[in-house]
Amino acid sequence: MHFYGFISNSYTSALVTPSGSIDWFPAPRFDSGAVFCRLLDLENGGFFQVQPADSHRTSQTYLPGTNILETVFHTQEGKAVITDYLVIGRPEIRRLAVTTIPLTAAVQPVFAYGHVPSVRKKENGSWVFLNPSGADALVLTFRPGEGIFFHNGLWHLPPGRWEMILRYSTHWVQEGHAPGDLGPPAADTLRHTVNYWREAVAFSSYRGPHRAAMERSLLVIKGLTYRTTGAIIAAPTTSLPEVLGEARQWDYRFAWIRDGAYAAEALLAAGDLVGARRFLEFVFNLVSLSGKPFPNPFFQVDGTASLGERELPWLAGFRGSAPVRVGNAATAQNQMDVEGAFLWAVEGYFARTGDHFFLRDYWWAIDKIVSWVAANRDLPDASLWEFREREAHHTHSRLMVWVALKAGARLAAALGHQARAALWRLAAREAEDTIWKFAFSPVTGRFQQSFESPALDCALLTLPLYGFLRARDPRFTATLEAIEKHLVSGPFVFRYREDMLGHTRHPFLLASFWLARVYLRQGKRGKAAGIIAHVLDEATTDLGLMGEHFDRQTDEPRGNFPQLFPHAALVLALLELAA
Repeated sequence: MHFYGFISNSYTSALVTPSGSIDWFPAPRFDSGAVFCRLLDLENGGFFQVQPADSHRTSQTYLPGTNILETVFHTQEGKAVITDYLVIGRPEIRRLAVTTIPLTAAVQPVFAYGHVPSVRKKENGSWVFLNPSGADALVLTFRPGEGIFFHNGLWHLPPGRWEMILRYSTHWVQEGHAPGDLGPPAADTLRHTVNYWREAVAFSSYRGPHRAAMERSLLVIKGLTYRTTGAIIAAPTTSLPEVLGEARQWDYRFAWIRDGAYAAEALLAAGDLVGARRFLEFVFNLVSLSGKPFPNPFFQVDGTASLGERELPWLAGFRGSAPVRVGNAATAQNQMDVEGAFLWAVEGYFARTGDHFFLRDYWWAIDKIVSWVAANRDLPDASLWEFREREAHHTHSRLMVWVALKAGARLAAALGHQARAALWRLAAREAEDTIWKFAFSPVTGRFQQSFESPALDCALLTLPLYGFLRARDPRFTATLEAIEKHLVSGPFVFRYREDMLGHTRHPFLLASFWLARVYLRQGKRGKAAGIIAHVLDEATTDLGLMGEHFDRQTDEPRGNFPQLFPHAALVLALLELAA
């Protein structure tokens, strides 16, 4: 399946079409306004296209072990190889072209999703695109600068070796000149960038099945990490629809505590203790000592709160799927599972490292988190699915409350806080009793989505994954059989069947890997291996990337892309399969 390629420098990212056009580029960081957004509007969104003038076919691959993308154009006269990467440490795209055929380049940015810039050519040969409503600019430079000519809105590149450098500058008006040194020539910068990515995943010693998929998933996680703070974002895009032509499109360019905790768990399991710890420290330093410890379920990459949601009505949306949204209104929701997801990862880190110093340094935050959960464990919430205008006592959220209390008790005991540990163990037993009393139906013999609703929910698959009960417990197997009957289709799993926006259309890839891990715990290794293999075969792109959902009719990813959830879940599933 051909879809967008993903490149990153762990500060921001870009998406590249199979035909060599950069159609998405927020700058200077993941959650900034986009200067290329043709992803969301074919007519009015900005882009950076490089291609041959003649008819051609293309192929794309990543340079092995990196988030550096190579697009090859083949014509009857020859070929061109375009190597695309983002420079580590600065909001700068570099496109290295090695070509035996003429190429054309088109650069048409739009600042803040829609402001058309003015264009100037500088004496040094650079082209400057100025934001008409701000101080920022894009600066385009060709190296070498001779031999290229501009005509009818296109730069024409003859056969040869060319480097196209596009840098975002936040202070153009004040500086009035091209910002800073462009750095070393392409070969040197490219070599260092290759080494950066290969070192980023050098911790992995995985030798099990689907090694390429494991490596790509780890690279996606690293590519979605904001290096300055250790925050991990849910996805690098906004408003890619869950269902074409409907209203299910959201902005995921933020650091969700839950999503990042899943990724930290995957990094820990794969051997990246430093990457996991950096995320845990980022989240610990978000803890508020007044009210709910995490006043928002997600944050911007610098740790500040997201300021709600707005629509961009001048953008048509991906294939006409409007509205386009920036920001996310779920920032104001109560989600009771996030503390448990986070503390599960903290406990996992401590189990792997025995790092008492780390634990003691953040005991103030652990104490606040668990004490708040113990005192407020009966609150309804929007669940991990972020249901809008509908709160309930969701079973998965209550499970994660139990996880938070159990993990908190074990961490307290490890630090010698025995009174706290005893108090939280008692609260955990009471939370467990509540789940059995209200979330398990003796009539159907299975668990249900919430205390109020008998509906099924794929998040019930996590009950044995967090140790609430064994995967072979008859009460869970009855739940699993109902999920298999109503939510499972081949290797794919739907989240649920209905929500506030109607009938769900496409399976949710994270849930397939949950199901595989459940089967492994039941001793059904062949069944688990089959699910993983089929999902990788059917639902990943030719570059090994996964979206939030999978459209089985078009064989395309749906939802924001690439999505952290399935890549983190695949890492855990493969490690368990190999073990």
